[in-house]
Amino acid sequence: MSDQLKLSRSKFILDEVKLCYLAVLAALFITALSPILFRISENFLSSSATIFNRFWIATVILSFWKGLLFLKRRSLENSPPLKLFDDLHSLILLLILAIVFVIFQLLWIWSVTLTSIANSEVMHSLTPVFTTLVGWSLFGQKFDRQFLMGVAIAIMGSIALAVNDFSITLDKLTGDGLALLSACLWGANLLILEQLQTRLNIVVITILECLLGALFILPALLLTGGQLFPHSQGGWLTVISLGLTVIFAQTLIAYSLKRLSSGLVATILLINPILAAIFAAIIFSETLNLLNSIGLLIILGGIYLTTLSKYGIKTQ
Repeated sequence: MSDQLKLSRSKFILDEVKLCYLAVLAALFITALSPILFRISENFLSSSATIFNRFWIATVILSFWKGLLFLKRRSLENSPPLKLFDDLHSLILLLILAIVFVIFQLLWIWSVTLTSIANSEVMHSLTPVFTTLVGWSLFGQKFDRQFLMGVAIAIMGSIALAVNDFSITLDKLTGDGLALLSACLWGANLLILEQLQTRLNIVVITILECLLGALFILPALLLTGGQLFPHSQGGWLTVISLGLTVIFAQTLIAYSLKRLSSGLVATILLINPILAAIFAAIIFSETLNLLNSIGLLIILGGIYLTTLSKYGIKTQ
């Protein structure tokens, strides 16, 4: 009987791992749409106003859905009471997560105004290094040589995507520094999500993260006196689409961290720039070159190597 239970548990874990891979791949396609939507939103709103609208729209949509589920459960007998936090530590982590996520987006958008997109992508390719080092030093995560080699190969592929347009000049150093800082914050976002998804409901995490994010950015918008909401149908469609992308992307990424390490998730997300480039080629008629294809193949090779390592997957 004990062997049957072990076999059943192993199959359950394997099925969960497969679902987590599907979740992060779905999140990958969704996040690749964000740069396209942000570029379109520039015709209607400032970057900070776009982020604010993205957050509050996501909060309203998810809260409405969660409220309907709560009312449905409440109508059933013996339904458990609604509980948002297990402890103060979870609340503190959630506050930090919201601050990190807002600052990450603002720095990322700011960086591409001061440096090239190529330089920004090179800096963001270093995110797996940050998540792996912090995961190892602070959270006791273990990685073998195979995993680290896969991360290194994937990073080289990501750098290859932008090496043609990459340049180091004094006037771009500020933008490069901001891009590097935003890459670290994105890594911190993954690490905090990894800790929170074991404590809180994934949907609750996303709701509160977006709500707090909107509240953090609103005072700055009011002080600058800029346009707060879109004035056209196209503007509303764009920010609503961005709200939906943050709902699905953050929820799927948080779910994937249930069985995949933050280092592995960050490595898989390195495919994001090439997907964004493909979408841009389709929508804006931008061109792709041979180096894009080579970079993608290198990234895929590195990701495949990391997936073979047992340390990228949580079996406990």
